[in-house]
Amino acid sequence: MHKPVAEQEPIHQAPQSSQNQPVAPASQDETTPLVIMPTQSRFSTVTIHYIDHHRVPLRPTMTLTGEVGTVLDLPWLKFAGYYLAAITNLKQHFPEENTTIWLFYKPQLAAPVMVLHQNLEGGLLIKPQFLSGALNERYQANPLEGGANFVHHISANQTGRFTTKTQFVHFKYDPLNLKHSDAPKQRFIELLESTNTYQQPSEEALTASRLPKHAVWKIYSRAITPSGKQWFNLGSFWISPTRYQLHATNPKGSDETYQVPKFTYRYAVVKTTSLNLSASLNNSTVTFWQAPYDHPTTYQVMPKTRVVIKQVVILDNQSRWCQLKTGQWLMEGLLTLN
Repeated sequence: MHKPVAEQEPIHQAPQSSQNQPVAPASQDETTPLVIMPTQSRFSTVTIHYIDHHRVPLRPTMTLTGEVGTVLDLPWLKFAGYYLAAITNLKQHFPEENTTIWLFYKPQLAAPVMVLHQNLEGGLLIKPQFLSGALNERYQANPLEGGANFVHHISANQTGRFTTKTQFVHFKYDPLNLKHSDAPKQRFIELLESTNTYQQPSEEALTASRLPKHAVWKIYSRAITPSGKQWFNLGSFWISPTRYQLHATNPKGSDETYQVPKFTYRYAVVKTTSLNLSASLNNSTVTFWQAPYDHPTTYQVMPKTRVVIKQVVILDNQSRWCQLKTGQWLMEGLLTLN
């Protein structure tokens, strides 16, 4: 008879040190590769705004992308009529995080526009007005308040754009509100009585000279007052005769340019200004003088003939005279400054 065998507990052996463990030889086909993980490049974006002083964009937003830490080549853009005034958040390298740079531009101031309000003789009615603005910005000069109906002439640059050079705008007013026109078809006038002469078509501009009866003169232009009174421009002075006869040709058989009678006007110089300005003649018929109101001579010249002004004088009757580099004098109203 067999006795049952008691169940033995498993015998647990203490682990042995690996130093004492024999190493099994590796298989000749088994290798352990060396893996090197590459460094991942990082990029960021820079948004650039080009705006004016009112935060209005001067161009569409620009976005640049680059590797973090590399040089940021910022586009320095120029805009006509503006200058770069300030920069916000300027960077020299692409930053760690996306960022925004603001470039602020301000308008570049231009040379002023000088507005001159003058009477027909060139005298200033008020002090010159100055218009200012940014370079290339548009401007518009306006006549004096309430004076639009009395404007006789406006220079061609009443509207334009500001530039780097000073510009002059001329408004010339006729306080008598005369209607000016060319000479009539019958261009010669024969006076049927002695007639007064005037420096301008105004009763207040009477001169000391009178034209004799039966004198014949050539008419260069004429003007009519609102009441219908007619004035004739005889080259260097005006007349408003009551008795006269017009002729298509010179009844005396000569078409020579007449000399204006010598004026015996006494005057005093109020102000003298030395200049060196270029100007052009407004008319094709011009009267030059040896001195203001002294020894006048009328010439036919090419329109827009250019001259150089040496000085300007203002007389006690508020008339303005220009002396040219040639030494001759003429009234400022016959010139346009360039």
